[in-house]
Amino acid sequence: MTITLKIDNPDIEEQLKQFVKEQKEITLEALNNFINSFHRKEKLVFKKRDPKKYSQKIEYIDTENEDLSDVKPYSHVADSGEYVHNLRRQRR
Repeated sequence: MTITLKIDNPDIEEQLKQFVKEQKEITLEALNNFINSFHRKEKLVFKKRDPKKYSQKIEYIDTENEDLSDVKPYSHVADSGEYVHNLRRQRR
């Protein structure tokens, strides 16, 4: 995801650059908090979450004995180009 910001205030621009350098990764929540911090005139403190704490282990099911010969994903699609084009339109 790419977010483009136009900042006319050089002080705010410099503060944002410093904030990004300190955080190393930016979420939408962090960016929103940064922008809202100017209304409060206080230094922003943002805690990073531990990825190990919020990750989940994926459990795989044994499918060796299962007959999957009749499974044909996307067999209902006649024209793949049109199908993808319509999917992209729906996301906008």
